[in-house]
Amino acid sequence: MNIRLLQNCIFPSQLISVQPGFEAFDYRSNPRPELREFQIFEHLFVNEMYNTAEVFGAVSSRFHAKTLLRGPELKRWIESTPGYEVYYVNPWPQWSYANFNSHVRARIIHGGNEFLLNSQKVLDLARVPLDFLSPGRQHNKNYGMSSYWFGTPKFWRKFMQELVFPVTRLTASELGSALHDFLYRPLAYHGKSIHRAGALPFLLERATNLYLQAQFADEVAYYPRSRAQILASCLFPFERDLIELAGDQVDAWDEAGVYDRDAMDYFENATLHVSAGWLSYMGRHQVDFDHGDPRPHLPWFARENTARTDFRRLESLEAQT
Repeated sequence: MNIRLLQNCIFPSQLISVQPGFEAFDYRSNPRPELREFQIFEHLFVNEMYNTAEVFGAVSSRFHAKTLLRGPELKRWIESTPGYEVYYVNPWPQWSYANFNSHVRARIIHGGNEFLLNSQKVLDLARVPLDFLSPGRQHNKNYGMSSYWFGTPKFWRKFMQELVFPVTRLTASELGSALHDFLYRPLAYHGKSIHRAGALPFLLERATNLYLQAQFADEVAYYPRSRAQILASCLFPFERDLIELAGDQVDAWDEAGVYDRDAMDYFENATLHVSAGWLSYMGRHQVDFDHGDPRPHLPWFARENTARTDFRRLESLEAQT
């Protein structure tokens, strides 16, 4: 299978630190940083680069730091899972244990219901028939994030023509001042970024998942992870605590596909707990993915590792006496 993986390089330093298994794609011109990866997708589509492989994808330089996956692993998975139109990686598999779906989380992270309501208005204006307000349950077998998708030429043609272009090519007059500001003025966001984006890339990332379910429901493969891999993906101790306490129950709900009052009560409280935790921790300690995996160096995990090392030393001393 011919698989082509690009790493988008918008800064000179990224050109000399390409992730294994990826080709450097020089996009230092970065003409529309407010679009994030979607400006690059447009360039690759217009120039027909998407059509140079059976499976093609272009991701940020943060791919490994977020997903803990390298290019060769990704390629092996795609090769061993043939027959799909899209291959999707979720860098945050732990979120499925806290949130019924990412749209519920968005209300907290992006400052209220306005993000969801305005996103639906934009999709309606673009005549994209997706329900942004009631997406249903999103779990690790039907959900991905962060523009980490890899697809066939058929996928790229449909995706760009039916979702991305209808939204990104809405004019200021079509949108009106309120929706234009919503899409292009900096949005409340917990992450670290040189170019603060408006709602547009966050809207399109979430809409992509809905679009795939609508147009490629049985033709999307989602990268599978074990429980140990999911725990390793966690950035904060409260995420791991929640999974260790409730992970089996959440898996059982997802396996049955039935979410009763007990399940919905759990997700309501878990979303508040984890989303507020992200805002609290990130507000005091920005997590940076630009220089490799930050997890081992985060102060809470560093303390944990120190305590674990001290305990092992104590055990060793006791064994010698």
